[in-house]
Amino acid sequence: MGAQIGGLIGLYGGLLCGLIGWYVGRKKASKERGLDETHKFIWSKARSYSWFATIAAIYLFFSLYLFGVEMSLAMVLGLLIFIQLGVWALSGIALSVMMYSEVETTSLTYKLFGTGIIILSIILSVVLVIIFENWIFILLMVPFGMIGFLLIAKRTSPQ
Repeated sequence: MGAQIGGLIGLYGGLLCGLIGWYVGRKKASKERGLDETHKFIWSKARSYSWFATIAAIYLFFSLYLFGVEMSLAMVLGLLIFIQLGVWALSGIALSVMMYSEVETTSLTYKLFGTGIIILSIILSVVLVIIFENWIFILLMVPFGMIGFLLIAKRTSPQ
């Protein structure tokens, strides 16, 4: 019973801290005139990207279910929330950097995309190893890791 009470405290404490941080951040941004059309555009784009990732994750979970993988409801919902909020935050940060940067961000885009591919391939490989208890799935990260490293090392031509 102690773990459940701690989980409830963490769940609602995290929600409360998130809401307070959101409110304070919005107040500070409005005082500095940071809530303009660009801000709305960036974060609406980030929200749409996060929904694309969430839909892909839902398809992945349905596919795993059809292959006979047992998953608890709490695990699936937790992963969906993690994917939704994580992609929303990361894509919002990346879009903000690209939009407000005064230099060409094409090389930065390749580096961010390459790093994302590497991280996602490692996470997916480890999850598949844990689910199927077969270490051969760890080899999945090799081709995707190579693609990620190629994107990181890619040099863009000056225009």
